Amino acid sequence: MLPSISALKAFESAARHCNFSRAAEELNTSQPAISRHVTALEGMLATSLFERDGNRVSLSADGRRLYHAVVAGFEEIGRAMEEVRRSPRRRVVSIACSYDVAHLWLMPRHEGLQARLGADTEIRVVASEYEQQALAHDDGIDLRLTYLNPLPDGIEAVHIFDETVFPVCAPEFAEEHRQLLEADGAKALAELPLLHLSKRNFGWASWPGWLSHHDLGEPMSATQRRFSSYVYLLEAASDGAGVALGWSGLCDRYIEQGRLVAPFDVTHSPGGAFRAVLNRTGQGVSMVDDVVGFLTAV
Repeated sequence: MLPSISALKAFESAARHCNFSRAAEELNTSQPAISRHVTALEGMLATSLFERDGNRVSLSADGRRLYHAVVAGFEEIGRAMEEVRRSPRRRVVSIACSYDVAHLWLMPRHEGLQARLGADTEIRVVASEYEQQALAHDDGIDLRLTYLNPLPDGIEAVHIFDETVFPVCAPEFAEEHRQLLEADGAKALAELPLLHLSKRNFGWASWPGWLSHHDLGEPMSATQRRFSSYVYLLEAASDGAGVALGWSGLCDRYIEQGRLVAPFDVTHSPGGAFRAVLNRTGQGVSMVDDVVGFLTAV
């Protein structure tokens, strides 16, 4: 067990002056208080730290050893405190979102966001399954990105972009079924394998809703595959496994890279939106406002 800082300071001053009264004056305390600290140290160490000759005191061998260690320790603490005081403060902004949103939408914008905030800011992305994305205030999170629709009462959010969905598939798949697609357009979906998300729905579009909106019945194809991850679903679609629902904003890179195409020009805007929700720790913080400004501008 280490002694208190007060005891070590009292010992260091008394040892430096070889005088308990001067130590008391320096530390703005009383001589008996200095004596009590020194006596407590000697009791803890089971040794004498000072040699006493009448009113004169001097350090014993053990006292000199402890004195040098205490001085070195105080100097090291002082240097460390100065380094901390002078070091630039590293800022941290925490953004929570689903794994799919992190991979497909946020990370492609990460470098641009880092440039906006500066190199001294750490962007901490907290990704989890969408089912675990609670909208309650969380002191560890500044900002949440969500597709939740509608938002619960009392939740304030910043609109990023509207939900727009449209069928997508691999170019090779579109070419293979070109005649059917050209002849029947969207009605061809009834005969094609559709790729579904098996996650619990939180208000985003799904194939049943999309087909119903376009007055199309249940798909007749026996091949109806389901995926727990939208990333996996898009990968399967780009490999030619079937037709997926593409969300504007999430499947953009696949389309830009030519891995997915829209087999016909039919879109649907269900009325939902992708939003940024500011938690308590992010409200009124200029750094978080910069994040929102960047994300709503891209």
